[in-house]
Amino acid sequence: MLNWSWVVFTAFVLAVAGAAYIRLRWRRSPRAYRAMMGLAVCYFVAGAMAGAWVLHLATPKSVEVTSINSNLPTPSAAVGAPFAPASAIYLPNRYTGKVVSVTDGDTIDVALAPNGMVRAVRLQGIDAPEHGQAFGSQSTQHLSKMLWGKTVRLDCENERSYGRLICKVILPNGEDADLDQVKAGMAWHYKQYEDEQSPADRTAYAAAECAAMKAKIGLWSDPHPVQPQDFRHGTESPLLLDANGCRTGSEPTSGPVLGDASSHIFEWPGCPYYSAISSDNRVPFPSPQAAEQAGYRPAHNCP
Repeated sequence: MLNWSWVVFTAFVLAVAGAAYIRLRWRRSPRAYRAMMGLAVCYFVAGAMAGAWVLHLATPKSVEVTSINSNLPTPSAAVGAPFAPASAIYLPNRYTGKVVSVTDGDTIDVALAPNGMVRAVRLQGIDAPEHGQAFGSQSTQHLSKMLWGKTVRLDCENERSYGRLICKVILPNGEDADLDQVKAGMAWHYKQYEDEQSPADRTAYAAAECAAMKAKIGLWSDPHPVQPQDFRHGTESPLLLDANGCRTGSEPTSGPVLGDASSHIFEWPGCPYYSAISSDNRVPFPSPQAAEQAGYRPAHNCP
């Protein structure tokens, strides 16, 4: 291992020797080129040794492992406190927190554990009536009665919706709050995004909606219920039913949509990137049904 004090001393001596040489010999040396080479070597060695010393001082003595704070608190366990012991395995996109407010029938605010940071959460797989729409206030009240002030588990997707987490909200007793909204006739099964659900959830949500429709409870007591996306966009989409009278489709609009040939995603007026699709990739369709038949899927970032 190098003695850095000796390195510094040697570099200093070489620098002084070079300066002395210039003073005493430079003008009298008949061999100027040889003298220049000697000086270059002298100063190169001195500079290299001084640089090595500086690097030695700048290099940390040891490497420490530190934690990095993310924008979200550490995900909770697969079941999450208080639903599981502290030794449970922690999984990504799974959190726990206390519901501090209910915005509407499919949006809540949750103070996430452990630091209490409040995040907006969009309930996955459902679309509830809007404020000002029939059954909008009833849907909000039903969700608030079910969730407000309770500690819940959030099973979230990787995607976001207008900055909101998209999550399945699980009550302390294991109930799926999203599914409960559908069962009570306080929300639609969001067919537009059912491909994001697990096969089991997709089947359960569809069955719950069909049962609510046939029982004419909640929003289904209205003989002409309006889909929330139609209410938002001022459109009118037909209810697509199967032979058993269960709804099979939920289209964003009843009019033309614009497909993106590069991503095979289609958007409609009101989507944030509807006008941003490159002219080279634009594929117009007369309806969402036509786009889906061509292999395109709806955009996931539309209101």
